[in-house]
Amino acid sequence: MANNESTNITGNKVNEKLVQQKKEVSIVEDTDGTVRLCTSADTNAPASVVAQKKQFVMQKVRNGYVWGEEQQYLLMENPSPSILDNNDALDFIESTQIVGTSSTHAISVVFCSTDETKKQIYGLARIVSSVGVKRISGTGTVYLDNVILGVGYIDSSGGYNEVGMKQMPIVYTTTSEEYVERTTQLFVNIQNSFSTDENRLAARVTVYAFVDANTTGIARINLRRGLADSYIELVMR
Repeated sequence: MANNESTNITGNKVNEKLVQQKKEVSIVEDTDGTVRLCTSADTNAPASVVAQKKQFVMQKVRNGYVWGEEQQYLLMENPSPSILDNNDALDFIESTQIVGTSSTHAISVVFCSTDETKKQIYGLARIVSSVGVKRISGTGTVYLDNVILGVGYIDSSGGYNEVGMKQMPIVYTTTSEEYVERTTQLFVNIQNSFSTDENRLAARVTVYAFVDANTTGIARINLRRGLADSYIELVMR
C-alpha cells in the first residue's frame, strides 16, 4: 500500500474508532404486502411504515412545557441529563404523610409528552413504574396497596383524557425507615386507537398505600435523571 495504513476484517482502518449508530425498529409493509421488522439502517426501503415502537421516560423538570398549562411531569424519548439543574428533588415525586389504616390515595400524577407530531396510537402500552415506600414514625408496618397505570392524552386546555388503564393490587409491606423500592409492570390495552393530533400523549401513575395504627409512612415515584426508572412503551404510527 502507498501508505502504511492497514484495515481489519470489518473494513475499518486499524485503531479507527467505531461510532455506534442508534437504530429504531419499525413494523413496515412492503409493496407485495409483506409485513416485516425494519431498522433505521435497513437498505431495503419499505413502501410504508406501518408502526413504530417508542419508549418515553417519565421525568420531572423545574421549568415545564406549556400545554394548556405548565406541565412539569413529562414523557421524554431520552432521560434528562443526570445533573440537570443540580436538583436532586427532580429524581422523584413524594407523597404527603400516609396515616390511613385502610387503602389511601397517596400519589396521582399525569405525565405529558412534548411531541407535537400527529401519531396514531393503538394496541398494548407497556407501562413500568418504580415506587418506593418507607416508615417515618411509629413501630408498625407500611403497606403498598395498589398501583394504577393509565394511558391517554392531554387536550389543548390541559385536561387529561384516559383511553386505557390497568391496576395491580399489591401485597407489599415494609418496616424500613429507608426507602424500599418496588417496580411494577402492566400492559394496558388501548381498545380504541386514538390520535395525538392537537393533543399530547399522556400517562398516569396512581399509588395507594396504608399503615398500621400509630404509624406514619410515605411513598414516592422514582424518576431519576439519567435513568429510565419509570417509562411507557407503545406502538404508534
